Amino acid sequence: MVISGSKVEVLLRILEKFTLAEVMEIEEKLDEQYIVLKELFSKIELPRIFLALVVLNAISSYQLNCKGEDYWREFSEYFSRISSKVLEVETADELLMLFKEFLINSKCNKRLLRQKLRRVIKLRRLIARVLEEPEPYLKNPLHLTQELARSLETSANAKTVVFAVKMFCYASRISLNVKPDSALLSQIDIPLDSRILKISKSLGVKEAREFWRKISRRTGIPPLHLDSLLWIGYRLAKENKLTGIEKFDELVVFLKEC
Repeated sequence: MVISGSKVEVLLRILEKFTLAEVMEIEEKLDEQYIVLKELFSKIELPRIFLALVVLNAISSYQLNCKGEDYWREFSEYFSRISSKVLEVETADELLMLFKEFLINSKCNKRLLRQKLRRVIKLRRLIARVLEEPEPYLKNPLHLTQELARSLETSANAKTVVFAVKMFCYASRISLNVKPDSALLSQIDIPLDSRILKISKSLGVKEAREFWRKISRRTGIPPLHLDSLLWIGYRLAKENKLTGIEKFDELVVFLKEC
């Protein structure tokens, strides 16, 4: 695949201006999902339980009946309210029970409930390992990708799998100040959700995963971090908002046309 076309070239020039450190700063300041996770951890303050909860919510975060940002706020507020129960959790079964209660009562996640509950159960062993020893997953996000795909019986580049890895990386930064190796992270695909697919279509892209892999290689920004820039920028573009961060606002203005 050749990266070409005037809109693609403009986007590439904009993205090439960002360093990875700047992208991560934007995530921490502007990604509502990152912000509400930080609020939740201030109530829980147990990294292993926090990491496991975030994985469970991420693999359930699809076919929502509200915006993704609203769903993650609902998740954060719910578990903040019951933080005393969360702090008493000792086993994967206990944590799964709490999470299933959340899913059943969620206002934002009513669709395909039985399917999502089955997916939660499939992750029991993985969640037990995260609770017992999260270090292998912290050091190597590819390991988490493979384990999620195996547990859920799906592909390693499935949208909810790679999204769960992204959110796990957010959670590891928040709770343990651990940032995965960018070379390893670069091997994980962008989650192809509705926003990314709309942007890809507006650029005339047919093979979206391969396109964003090439953009990642050209810019030096791992696909999961590209996802953050595009996801936040697209939301702000539709809300007609700017941030005062010059290079990011340039991206927001570009995305208004997508």
